[in-house]
Amino acid sequence: MNTKKLEIILLIAQYRKVSAVADILGMKQPTVTFHMKSLEKQYGVKLFESRGGGMMLTEAGKALLHYAGKMTALANETERVLREYRKVERGTIVIGASYVPGTYMLPGMISNFSFDYPGVSMKLLIKPAPVIQQLLLEHEIDLGFVSSQPFREDKLKTHFLCSDELVVVFSAEHRLARLTNIQAEDIAKEPFILHGTKSTTRRMTEQWSEAHQLQLSSSMELDSLESIKRALMLGAGISFISRQAVTEEVKHGLLAYAPLPAPYIERNIYAGYHRDRWLSQGLQAFIDRVLQADNDGFSGDCN
Repeated sequence: MNTKKLEIILLIAQYRKVSAVADILGMKQPTVTFHMKSLEKQYGVKLFESRGGGMMLTEAGKALLHYAGKMTALANETERVLREYRKVERGTIVIGASYVPGTYMLPGMISNFSFDYPGVSMKLLIKPAPVIQQLLLEHEIDLGFVSSQPFREDKLKTHFLCSDELVVVFSAEHRLARLTNIQAEDIAKEPFILHGTKSTTRRMTEQWSEAHQLQLSSSMELDSLESIKRALMLGAGISFISRQAVTEEVKHGLLAYAPLPAPYIERNIYAGYHRDRWLSQGLQAFIDRVLQADNDGFSGDCN
């Protein structure tokens, strides 16, 4: 199928104006309309309808939209991969990562790799772990790094890198900092700062509280880990955070942490890519670099 037609479907769904689609694609409006009618003729169903001064997708159009997004992503990936194949050690690697690996692991790795392969452009996108996994499945990124509970996804090739311990964190001046053995009941008494709903840490926090049959005293919900750490420094409460994410603050006496009372909830850092993705020379070289770091002692503890 003509990928330009697929782009029209995606843009109509987003902007709902033929004129806007024409401007974005650099076409004339009659040309866009021609492609729309061509699609309807090809499939024998009505895909578009004018409503309220705009252009909408019908139910059949929405069904096609689902596949148009996937097909467009694959077409773009194919073009990029073949373009990179023509130039050894050139191209672009798009990496997605959840907060901990994206902030504390990858900057150094990417910097070192870029020094050795200056012709390869590296892009890093930081999102919650479930979002990164979905982007991998949809071929939107080349390689993903997530801090997550053990998971299985047949479409992804994953590598365990190290464990990512979750701890209870609070201000260095907090009363819990003076306790040598923090119990679950101590945590339940404190104002608790929750992570955003899409966060793996949020899901693990809920699992922990359910296991202890405790109701956490949620004082606020913040979608940014930096905002959570700032609030904790100001004495706004306590929260569960990756131990790696507070290393610097603990070192400088701004925050303190303690192990979570049992049961222990396993969380690890994984690297992964779609099994159907063709690995360019640059991407394969970066993956080899990551796995070599693992073999050199990176596995087990990320610090």
